[in-house]
Amino acid sequence: MAITTTKARLNLSIDSELKQEVGEVLKEIGLDYTTAINLYFNKIRRDRKIPFELEARKNLTVDEFLGSNWREGLENVEDGWD
Repeated sequence: MAITTTKARLNLSIDSELKQEVGEVLKEIGLDYTTAINLYFNKIRRDRKIPFELEARKNLTVDEFLGSNWREGLENVEDGWD
């Protein structure tokens, strides 16, 4: 018994330079755009998440990076330069 699947068309806009560069990579590994997108979508479906980390970069303040007590003991620091 054969399993039939219904195909859906997906139209999207993408930067032309990005498309060209990705196309070259896909060609090197033997994939076309359709196969690559299907692999990506199947990975999302299987794992229930985007297959890479998404985060916004945040510029930290000195206190956030070093902690609020980073100034303690600075008066005792010697530079070591002669």
